[in-house]
Amino acid sequence: MRRLYTALVAANVALVACGGAAAAPASIATPASTVATAAPAATDATAASTTKASANNATAAQLQAALEAAGVPNASRWVIEVQEYRPYPTDDLSFTKLKSQLAKYNPSADTLSRILAALSLP
Repeated sequence: MRRLYTALVAANVALVACGGAAAAPASIATPASTVATAAPAATDATAASTTKASANNATAAQLQAALEAAGVPNASRWVIEVQEYRPYPTDDLSFTKLKSQLAKYNPSADTLSRILAALSLP
């Protein structure tokens, strides 16, 4: 029995000396802590429907995020077009200027509607 104890002690010393760690006895082990997380305030669908970007002031990344959230196909292409024809009159809430410029590219009625829904002024 004494030999077994000596062998175990020697093994633990060797393990620690080599950079390893001996397992802690169960009586000293600490339980894993639990962290509570808050639920998101809105569902993805709700967030997507309320994401808008300023047609005049938003960055390309902000425009793309808003267009993607609105379900605009090929959003990156439309970002370029929205930026190209800036600035838009801030009193033109129906985006007449933007509509006339985008018409050159023949977007479907659904795509045009989604683009406009993703934008705000100023």
